[in-house]
Amino acid sequence: MMKKAATVILTCITGMGLLAGCGAVDSMSQMDTEPASAEIREIEEEQVPTTDLAAPAGDVFVMRIGHAQSEESARHRTLLMFEQEVEEKTEGKVQVEIYPCGELGGETEMTDMVEWGELEAVRGGDLEYVPKTTMLGLPMIADDLEQIQMLCNSTFVRDMLRTAETDHNMKVLAVGDDSGFRQFTNNVREIRKPEDMIGLKMRTVLEVIDLSLQEFGASTASIPFTELYDALASGRVDGQENPLAVIDANKLYEVQKYCTIIDYMFFAELMYVNLDWWNSLPETYQGILTSAARSMMEENARITESENEQYIRDIKAHGMKVITLTEEERAAFQPLAENVWRKYVETGRISREELDELLSVVGKSVDW
Repeated sequence: MMKKAATVILTCITGMGLLAGCGAVDSMSQMDTEPASAEIREIEEEQVPTTDLAAPAGDVFVMRIGHAQSEESARHRTLLMFEQEVEEKTEGKVQVEIYPCGELGGETEMTDMVEWGELEAVRGGDLEYVPKTTMLGLPMIADDLEQIQMLCNSTFVRDMLRTAETDHNMKVLAVGDDSGFRQFTNNVREIRKPEDMIGLKMRTVLEVIDLSLQEFGASTASIPFTELYDALASGRVDGQENPLAVIDANKLYEVQKYCTIIDYMFFAELMYVNLDWWNSLPETYQGILTSAARSMMEENARITESENEQYIRDIKAHGMKVITLTEEERAAFQPLAENVWRKYVETGRISREELDELLSVVGKSVDW
């Protein structure tokens, strides 16, 4: 059920995240800085409690969830699915209230509220509370949606996320991908191989993007998203990278000629809940919320992938040439992406053991 708190100033703020603040903006969550031979192992499913515990008669738990995106976004639509499933399976004993469009504040502010017990949950919260999560954003870690889901639901990631409980009094209820894979656009030439990046000046905003684009051969310039359209139109930069939804929604096809589908990077999206509130729930309700949250994130990914086809049709209709790399063409970027992995290990952002375990989830390894 959508609840409107009288004390909340109902204004949409500009936040990071697709359609954040009820306007299409950059797809990244509020991440100002980046910390940043195995067979495919079977991902161990989190055990959902099956014991027949129930809340005392009459007890109703209210779960207020804040997020920064619009009511038209996939995030909001799948939160409505989460709300319906939770309320049905708990027979109304957990009542979900969804506050979209930054009504309760920005993503960092709402995450603080969850930590302090002033809000039960936030989706798309600040990743800085679990800095290691940013390793999921290393270039070319995942090759497709299935591998993204494998990573997000892996034991390795679940164990990593438990630091939110010990350090910030929050539980990460679910993790998914934020708006899908990121793609290249530019105004100079088709990009089919790393050599095509040489001489291009690309907009960047985060360290991991900056390192990746430079490894691929481009030069970079840090430009806020609010200035990106004008920077592309004026030639201040030749190109940029973002998910297709952001490219289409912000009409970048008006100032860019080429779009290369490379699927080179994704960013994680977390759903935090206050740990004290979580621990107050009966075990059966915890199981219901855990299952519903995972289904929500998986459906969000399916919606994003499905809508990407429409975004491609739309940007083509507006005159942008779309180049979809073959497996062989994309593979040429892989060794350069691995140079970024190496830099993260060498600078101590992540350990070699963490990288190896992360790669093992998707059946990858490095020999250096």
